[in-house]
Amino acid sequence: MKLTILGSHGPYPGVDGACSGYLVEDNDINILLDCGSGVISRYQKYHDLKDLKYIILTHLHSDHMADMLVLRYALDIMMKKGYIDQPVTVYCPDEPSKIVEELRFNNVFKIKYIDDELKLKIGNFTITFKAMVHPVKTFAVKFSDGDKTFVFSSDTIYNDQLVSFASNSDLFLCDGNLLNGEKGPHLTAKQAAEISKAAHCKKLVVTHLWPQRLMEEYEKEVSEVVNDATIAKPFDVYHV
Repeated sequence: MKLTILGSHGPYPGVDGACSGYLVEDNDINILLDCGSGVISRYQKYHDLKDLKYIILTHLHSDHMADMLVLRYALDIMMKKGYIDQPVTVYCPDEPSKIVEELRFNNVFKIKYIDDELKLKIGNFTITFKAMVHPVKTFAVKFSDGDKTFVFSSDTIYNDQLVSFASNSDLFLCDGNLLNGEKGPHLTAKQAAEISKAAHCKKLVVTHLWPQRLMEEYEKEVSEVVNDATIAKPFDVYHV
């Protein structure tokens, strides 16, 4: 299993940056996990758009799905030109409903809804979900290939559900948008580290970074809790 960071900013992309987007690969399967601003351009460094079959959107805030609104035009044209003949399967929450309706464009996406009971089998991946705590319906995601486990928190505040869901994961990609003392609907970098430690995760990567923060600020806060952690950077690759 391989994870590539396509975008790690939120709630907007900084200079030369991109918002949330991650490429998860195993053998001939590739899955796009979130699709914020700038992600589609970066995805094409690795795969042609005609090879995109699966997208998981953890929630429908713009910094996690804005590029879906241009991707729909690209896929529509590709279908009309005969480059592709099947819609891309998109797994996402069922609300906000007005955003879901924006994705129902010329049948370029086959939309399936996420909930806590959903279990997907895609290639060697078994993929499960857990509801998080955020202003809109949001889900953490777990990928398992039968040997290794990768968990992405998506956006959330601290909650015990995430600790248990991420338990013993080999790689934990976690929202750490805020710094200690800041308030908002996100984890602080320190809380991300605390969850990783409590869950006995083997590797922590902190993501969803405020573009105007220095990387060193996040690194300093995380290092107060765990040693083996990194801050997500564009095009970083993690082999799980």
